[in-house]
This record gives sequence, structure tokens and C-alpha cells, in this order.
Amino acid sequence: MTSTAWIAAIVGLGGGLLLAFALAQAVVPRWVEKSENMAFLVRLAFGGTVVALLPALLLSLVVGATLGSAWGVRAFDQLGIPSGATIGLALGVALVFALVLIAGAASGILVGKAWIHYRGRA
Repeated sequence: MTSTAWIAAIVGLGGGLLLAFALAQAVVPRWVEKSENMAFLVRLAFGGTVVALLPALLLSLVVGATLGSAWGVRAFDQLGIPSGATIGLALGVALVFALVLIAGAASGILVGKAWIHYRGRA
């Protein structure tokens, strides 16, 4: 990859992190609000996010960059913007990075809810 592509990937990772943070602030409180163990579920959501960091990084750089740059060429070059691949690369990396991080948080909450349910039955 050229230096422009690496800069776009880094910008995409930063944007994806900001997007994941904004989504987590909007969605996670709704997922854990009715639980008596809210602090436990929030800690597990954070833990799931930390566990998902490496897969998010790899998937965003491989899948997000590939699909984003192809989409950018298709969408932005037709509009006359010559750097469509670079813009699409940054957007694809950001979107995939944010979605995988939010999936990690959701997985942590799901494990926590299953644990609470199992503990309540035992």
C-alpha cells in the first residue's frame, strides 16, 4: 500500500474508534438498564470490546479497506472526485472497525446476561 493508503487507514481507524464510542454511548445503556447487575454488564461490555480489538483491527484493514476502496472508486469517481479509492478506504476501515468493536461489546453483555440467568437458576 502507498503512504496515502496507510494514512487513510489510520484516519479510518481513528474515525472507527470515535464511531464505536458514540454508538456504545447510545446503545449500551439501553442494553443494560433493566439489569440489577448493571456494573457487571458494563465491565463485561468493556472486556468484550478489548477482546475484539485485534480482530477488529485485522478485519477493518483487510475487509474494510478492500471493500471501501472498491466502493469509493465506484461511487466517488463517477462524481468526478479523483481520490475516491482513498476516501472509500478510510470510510470502509472506520465502518468495519466500529461494527466489530460494538459486536465485541454486545458479546460481552450477552455472556454476562447468560451468566446472570444461569446463576439465578442454580
